[in-house]
Amino acid sequence: MINEVEDMLTAAGLRLVSVGVEWDTVKVERHLGVRAIELLEEPGAVVVDPTRPEPVLYFLVPAGSAAHWDVPETDALGSNSYVVLPPGNRDSPPGPYWLIPRQHGLTAAAALRQALEAAQ
Repeated sequence: MINEVEDMLTAAGLRLVSVGVEWDTVKVERHLGVRAIELLEEPGAVVVDPTRPEPVLYFLVPAGSAAHWDVPETDALGSNSYVVLPPGNRDSPPGPYWLIPRQHGLTAAAALRQALEAAQ
């Protein structure tokens, strides 16, 4: 099943990537995530998935961060999870795109936690 999904995504220029190896992700509704970005001194890479009823942001955070994540209104994805990544240069819809490009690295989990709690 995953191979079929990977084939479809690849045809669209997207990649299905295993989380929890190089990084984890924190999924946040767009309105809360944008407020948190404004509070972060150094936000790392962020992907937007605009295809849901409420668009969501995926913050890339250091691997292992999801294990003890407990911030309300967010979901942390670690090992045994997958996310769809857009091509490196996609910065607008249709489909997933980079709000903050991958070359910005990872967002520090403690800083993201603090920004999200302040944004709520």
